[in-house]
Amino acid sequence: MTALLRRVLSRRISVEALIELGLWLALPYLLIGIVYTFLNAARVDWMEAQLNQVLPAGANIVAFAESTLLWPLLLLTPLICP
Repeated sequence: MTALLRRVLSRRISVEALIELGLWLALPYLLIGIVYTFLNAARVDWMEAQLNQVLPAGANIVAFAESTLLWPLLLLTPLICP
C-alpha cells in the first residue's frame, strides 16, 4: 500500500495540470451548488433578509454565493439544527 502511494506521489506534474485538475473538480461542485440554490429559493431569501441588516448593498449577491458555495453544509443544517 505504501509503495503504491509513494509511486503515485513521486510522479512529476506541472502547475498548469494541477490548475486544470482543480478547475475540472470545481465544475461539478459549482453546478450542484447552483442547482441547490435554485431549488431552495426560500432559504436564499431568508439568508438575504438576515444579511440585509448587516450588508444592505449586495445582500442578494452574497446570499446567492453563500448558498452556492456552502451547499454541503446547508444540506446538513436541518439535521443539526431542527
